[in-house]
Amino acid sequence: MLSPSSSHALRAMSLDAIRGFESAARHLSFTTAAEELCITQSAVSKQIKSLEDALGTALFLRGGKGLSLTAEGRQLFEAARASLAQLASAVDRLLAVDRVSVSVTTTPSFAALWLAPKLAQFQQLEPAIDVRVDASEVRVNLEREGMDLAVRLYPVQPGDEGPPPLLQEQALLVAAPGVAARIHTAADILATPLLVYYDPTTRFPWMSWPDWYERLGLKQSTQQPCLYFSQYENVLTAALQGAGIAIGRTP
Repeated sequence: MLSPSSSHALRAMSLDAIRGFESAARHLSFTTAAEELCITQSAVSKQIKSLEDALGTALFLRGGKGLSLTAEGRQLFEAARASLAQLASAVDRLLAVDRVSVSVTTTPSFAALWLAPKLAQFQQLEPAIDVRVDASEVRVNLEREGMDLAVRLYPVQPGDEGPPPLLQEQALLVAAPGVAARIHTAADILATPLLVYYDPTTRFPWMSWPDWYERLGLKQSTQQPCLYFSQYENVLTAALQGAGIAIGRTP
């Protein structure tokens, strides 16, 4: 149990003042302590003064050769160093228990265009959950790679059994306003540069121009200019810049 005098002194000491004293005593320098704690030298001096006033004794000897600890200062330094180390260890253990990490593997386009824009709101709702995103076209073994979940584009057929769908994707033709203004009929697409997402590892009919031309009843000319991109984000960037017409995806 604390004595009345020690209880009164402790109430007058702030944790910041103890940290400031421990740093100054360790470095024997108010300036270095201020730099370590990202505060001013004047603030460190005030913290030390508040401790000396609460204890009624000097903690440092200030002389021409610099700072040195008094006997009382050395005693307080040993106690402060041990107490702060114990407190930091306890805080680390508590934070380690409270935080949860979730690892997600998905395609670069899904990560950039759908997942990343939603992470800020997710952090606000779940501040104790850390999210690690592995953006790659390579499908990995979740257990072997230490991943918690995978989000992949997969055509579901009637009767298929597998992971539950996260959302349904729809494809549509997109272009910048200036390009779209020149397209009034399907045939006008033939005079518009095509922006092509080319990924030999993943081929889905609804993302290919030959499939779209067949649906629209068009025959592609070998003279029609095309720009090919291996990253879907680059397709959309080019479309936004007015480089041509692209196959968009929603949501």
